[in-house]
Amino acid sequence: MSRTPRTALLVDDDPDFRMVLRDTIELQSPGCRVVEAGDGREALAYLDRCGRDGSVPRPDMIFLDLQMPGMSGQEILKIIKSDPDLRSIPVVMMTGVDDEEEKHRAAENGANSYNVKPSDPSAFVESLRASTCYWLTVHRFPAA
Repeated sequence: MSRTPRTALLVDDDPDFRMVLRDTIELQSPGCRVVEAGDGREALAYLDRCGRDGSVPRPDMIFLDLQMPGMSGQEILKIIKSDPDLRSIPVVMMTGVDDEEEKHRAAENGANSYNVKPSDPSAFVESLRASTCYWLTVHRFPAA
């Protein structure tokens, strides 16, 4: 029985951040498909396509930036977690905002993890590696 490749959705308006995250995921989880969205609307359009007709793979996890133009990460998180077809997908918030109120809101909105982007590049990569390892390798949600 062949295993379907894992899929991660990266939602961040910073292409450099997406590149670092994509590289980290590919190192940590070889064979993982990485899908990128530059903003919330693009991410929600992707999620709609995987639910509507299955033409794109359903993500096994979502990395979601908190601060983006248009829709905030909190708004996108609420939409994802209020959808019965999407709520089981783990969402890891990745942000430069180290604020207790934002962390609390993210938890209330259903985030599975809240990671502050550290200024130290090695700590940042380790944080990404740990989240990727946990959500894509160790903790496997069943497909909805």
